[in-house]
Amino acid sequence: MKAIRFAAPIPTYLTTRATGRLSRRFYLGKHACTTYGDALEPALPNERWVRIRTRMGGICGSDLNVIMLKASPATSPFSSFPFVLGHENVGEVIEVGRAVRSVRPGQRVVANPLLCCEPREMQPSCAACAAGDHSRCAHFTDGALSPGMLIGTTRDTGGSWGEVFVAHESRLVPVPDAMRDEEAVLIEPLACSVHAVRSNLPPTGARVLVIGAGSIGLLTTAALSALAPERSVTVLARHKFQAAHATRLGAAQVVRARRDYFEELAEIGHARLLKPIIGRPIGTGSGFDMTFVCVGGTSAMDDALRLTRPGGTIVLLGNVSSLNGLDWTPLWLKELTVRGSVCYGAHGHGGATQDAFAESAALIASGRAPVGPLVTQTFPLADYRAAIAAAMNRGKGNVKVAFRY
Repeated sequence: MKAIRFAAPIPTYLTTRATGRLSRRFYLGKHACTTYGDALEPALPNERWVRIRTRMGGICGSDLNVIMLKASPATSPFSSFPFVLGHENVGEVIEVGRAVRSVRPGQRVVANPLLCCEPREMQPSCAACAAGDHSRCAHFTDGALSPGMLIGTTRDTGGSWGEVFVAHESRLVPVPDAMRDEEAVLIEPLACSVHAVRSNLPPTGARVLVIGAGSIGLLTTAALSALAPERSVTVLARHKFQAAHATRLGAAQVVRARRDYFEELAEIGHARLLKPIIGRPIGTGSGFDMTFVCVGGTSAMDDALRLTRPGGTIVLLGNVSSLNGLDWTPLWLKELTVRGSVCYGAHGHGGATQDAFAESAALIASGRAPVGPLVTQTFPLADYRAAIAAAMNRGKGNVKVAFRY
């Protein structure tokens, strides 16, 4: 099969790191860590697994960080090399293990890529998995599979940047006939936002700020609109097309990241700005009750620290490894809470427990999260250079770029 794989032996890593600084094109190719070419189809690890022919594989910001060697080395123990990239997926079942009963060949599915206790055959499950907190699993490096937190980070399963991958029966969500592939491929990233919102549900009447209007920022806006409709959501967006998507998905206000955006956000959040001797103002008195940071970088977190009200909460979804030069003073000065969020789990609500992945699929299927238009471009896998360039060039109208098969 054809696939895009990543491996980082030290000589290749150092070469890619050096040449990539000269031109982005050197991050991909025969002598780089990320290569395109022939790969063996992954075997079914046991009789509870299925083989899936990929129909569409999304390009996530975390995938781009891997390619550009920006992912923190702290994540490397949770991978095994070489691995086929891609965890956002929709595909067709083409083979089932002998013990599989829930799906059949020919069925369209999305695979929850999280490789926690159950797919790793860990018995008993760790305390986190038993509680439904699958993203906090203690066994991402143990059990029946090589290390890897997700499909697309382990050498054993393949990924959605390949023509075929495998998934555990327990991780599969059937795709309704009426749902387009462009919608289904967004189930996984929307589940990340559903998890973040369910885990940090703003109180009724809260003022909420979403910083960043890339795919995760817009999907978080959609999740807030669907799950917390009695809250006022403000989105900070860089581009005009992002602002249009944010409004369509339910944002009450959208602020463009231009010269005076900080003052505009402070006014919306009812914060009083105090000017220090040197540097940016800090908000006090009031501000946003909760801020979701959906983009990496120092500036986004600095905005959140300065504009979230005293005693408020900041939720970090953006994949960031270091924040150089960030002044953390507002964290203790305003007694803020900063929480991280990754992937998905199960949450108790309405007298029942529902997995964020299944809830994401239901929100899209019902029309409560009309996210399909966020897939703005698709490419065949062989055009991987153009696809990755488009995913990196957010200013040209792209939100979510995906491979189609």
